[in-house]
Amino acid sequence: MPSSFVRAVSALTFCATGAVAQEQLTQASASFLFNGQQVTIARDAGQSPAIAQQFTSSTDSCGGSCIAPMQAAPGVTTLGELEVMRFLSQDVAGGQGLMVDARVPQDRAKGFIPGSVNLPFSTLDSSNAFRSDILRAIGAREFDGLFNFSDARTLLVYDSGPTSDDAHRLISNLLDAGYPPEMLMYYRGGMQVWAALGFSIQTEGS
Repeated sequence: MPSSFVRAVSALTFCATGAVAQEQLTQASASFLFNGQQVTIARDAGQSPAIAQQFTSSTDSCGGSCIAPMQAAPGVTTLGELEVMRFLSQDVAGGQGLMVDARVPQDRAKGFIPGSVNLPFSTLDSSNAFRSDILRAIGAREFDGLFNFSDARTLLVYDSGPTSDDAHRLISNLLDAGYPPEMLMYYRGGMQVWAALGFSIQTEGS
């Protein structure tokens, strides 16, 4: 087989593979209403990936040597960035879902995903006397001390990122409270991956 033909076929294969990959990429942006305010999320290609380094968890219990598994719990779906933006623009904007930041307030103060609310993992611990109030606030109904979650919102939980277990701990507390796993989702990338990819970050008052 002539070498020129081999080169031509190789080039064609490379171009075809590149074209398929290009077609699978999706515009990464979202715009939606949250608490009556217009929220826009987009990528800033000029944002330094180094910004992700600031999103370390102050609740790290193993000195930075641990990493979170891909699945937070059986039945809980793990999402990527495009699915996160779809959830925000559809479920959150439509009032059926909440994107929940499981970090402690001092970590959230470093910056958070626009359209999310803060619900530190410890607030859903069984020892918290206000846990029932929080569950009712997200749509659960209580009858004789038992909760019905059929009208509760779907929750998408995130934290600092793969080196943090804040989201896992919140999801565990929610499951212990009876929250259905199919109504919980997990964004494993968290703030570290979100920032590294250059997505919009909000701070209190901005």
